[in-house]
Amino acid sequence: MDKYPEEGEFVIGTVTEIHPYGVIVKLDEYDKEGMISIREISSGWVKNIRTHVKMGQKVVTKVLKVEPSKRHINLSLRRVSEQQKKMTIQQHKQEKKGRKLLEYFAEKHNIPMKDVIEKISKPLSQEYEYLYEAFENALINGKKVFEGKIPEEYIDDLYDLILSTFELQKVEVRANLTIECYEPRGVEVIKDALKTEAPEIEVRLLGSPKYSVKITSSDYKTAEAILTEYSDKVSKFMHDHNGKVEFVRIKK
Repeated sequence: MDKYPEEGEFVIGTVTEIHPYGVIVKLDEYDKEGMISIREISSGWVKNIRTHVKMGQKVVTKVLKVEPSKRHINLSLRRVSEQQKKMTIQQHKQEKKGRKLLEYFAEKHNIPMKDVIEKISKPLSQEYEYLYEAFENALINGKKVFEGKIPEEYIDDLYDLILSTFELQKVEVRANLTIECYEPRGVEVIKDALKTEAPEIEVRLLGSPKYSVKITSSDYKTAEAILTEYSDKVSKFMHDHNGKVEFVRIKK
């Protein structure tokens, strides 16, 4: 199947050509080339493209437009934040490790790779966006996560291989927030707003009215989702209790 990336997707590629009008990038996970026009190189004025990208450089870009009939893929470098870049690189590394694991599994058991894809990779892709997410779930919840999804005779060996190959990583995302309440019992309201039972969320007082929030998770995608959900919860609570909140994401 002639597979193309989706619009809005973040992809990793290698710079193969640099022209005055833009850059050609070979996408690592697709047998395709995309183009970054000069206006999508940087948010500032670009006098010389070569000061921003180099030949052979690995770049994370955002897919802006896909036209399969014309074989066109328009990419952007300037619309990728540092956090999105880290997240995409981490996902790419973990997914590559997951594919290597399946290749080793196929070789060890003398099974054609196409059969491994059909019997392991495809069934897991029905539930998980990325292969490594299935393997990390197995690390947390045990081999039972594979039951009913892949052939029973594969489960024990696959699980043992995952245990020897993968380990749960820890990543952190942080934000500072300024929170104010105009109610007579404002201090109690703020405490209620910030209260959480989630072990991955740590809130500290920096000095009233400023607080820091640290999210710890196994991957950036999950950590960002937790931070967004928590900030939305706090903001809504304070809005309902005559207060206001300002979240500022901390870039590493």
